[in-house]
Amino acid sequence: MSTQEAMKAKLESSGLPFKEIKVYGSQIVVTAWSREAGLKWASFIAKFATVFCGITAIDECRQNDKLIGNPSVVEVFRVFARISCGRER
Repeated sequence: MSTQEAMKAKLESSGLPFKEIKVYGSQIVVTAWSREAGLKWASFIAKFATVFCGITAIDECRQNDKLIGNPSVVEVFRVFARISCGRER
């Protein structure tokens, strides 16, 4: 198991609700279904990493058959963080 897979497994076992977790090297991106869940993720990740920002984004668009030309959108909250290597200040 690589370091990224171990970090992803640790984050998934935290018990907080999420839609998607991605770990790229020292970068962490957590997509949560709501702003409240995203803020909980930000406070959890801040214990061991530097949280850069949390943004509200549109994750999926689906065509709504009842409203012509108005797609249904799903808003999510994304948290971006970086694990510092100890040399940074």
